[in-house]
Amino acid sequence: MEASMRWAIAATLGLLALPALAAMQTDVGVLTCTLADHGEKDTNPDSQTRAIHCAFKPKGGPEEVYVGEIKKVGSQTELNGTQVLIWAVMGPSDRKLKPAVLEQTYVGDAAGDGLSADGKPPKQLVGETDKAYALQPIADESKERNATDSVTVIQLRLKSTPT
Repeated sequence: MEASMRWAIAATLGLLALPALAAMQTDVGVLTCTLADHGEKDTNPDSQTRAIHCAFKPKGGPEEVYVGEIKKVGSQTELNGTQVLIWAVMGPSDRKLKPAVLEQTYVGDAAGDGLSADGKPPKQLVGETDKAYALQPIADESKERNATDSVTVIQLRLKSTPT
């Protein structure tokens, strides 16, 4: 009886874990963004907003082009000149990617102004509309600081997708 009770508990726990496994995030592609030539300083001297042009290359799908804005809060790194910023796009492993899947606003996963309690930038930007999608900076190991480290908000709008 004790052995059958253990099996029943193990089976129940296994079934409870299935939804969590189905919702696991995986790398679904790469988002490469180029900053516009000039940006604006917000009222906060450590804030900056820039227009961006992005290409999303999903794994196993057609490339999509997005436009939008990027906002930096904090003085870690300036968004000066024309820069290229690259993110790994994380999404649910159990969903098929649909056109315009990235069209939403992404914010730092820390509360408040996008900075964590220790004043560091967020590790990833999470979708506001569909939290299942997130952008994780791909760091350039040759640089101590990467411009993606200071980004706290990205707003993306689909510009074009293949028909």
